Amino acid sequence: MNEAVEPMDMPSVGYSTPRDTYGSSILMLTNPDNSLYKMELAFRSCVEDSDGKIEQKGKPLMNDEGITKVIGQVQTIVNQVTVMSHLESKHIRMLMEDLADSLAIDLMLNRDRYELRNPSARAVVYAESLRSAFICMNRALQGGERRFWKGTQHEITNRMENQQQNNGMFSKFFGWNRRQ
Repeated sequence: MNEAVEPMDMPSVGYSTPRDTYGSSILMLTNPDNSLYKMELAFRSCVEDSDGKIEQKGKPLMNDEGITKVIGQVQTIVNQVTVMSHLESKHIRMLMEDLADSLAIDLMLNRDRYELRNPSARAVVYAESLRSAFICMNRALQGGERRFWKGTQHEITNRMENQQQNNGMFSKFFGWNRRQ
């Protein structure tokens, strides 16, 4: 009963594409939700051990409302749509400036409401938020991960087609497949 079953969509060539190798894992590999989860843990001054148990390691950087609002702002950028987008450097710069301005204003105007009175805590929240957004957007720079998942399959197909064209009957007969 332990027979190996080959997937129907595997290519017949001796290697597989990232899409074939990772299959349904593409959703997990392109999803940055774990980054948001770790950010929330950091804002709450918590750590998660290898068993999944969460332990408080200090005083939270801000209250629940502040954590929810800040993560909500960051989540507009740190999401799967962004990861699978095609962004240029100028778009990343514009989005980063917008997030930085919005977040700075929100953290300053609502520091009492969020119980964010410590300037160093405010700096940590601000920096962590911007770093996460920047890293997520850079995953989409020039179509990064989108190109990786989509382009690799296209590249293999083109190579196979070109190889078949070079090995045709006329190529062999007239010597057109020889390199000069």
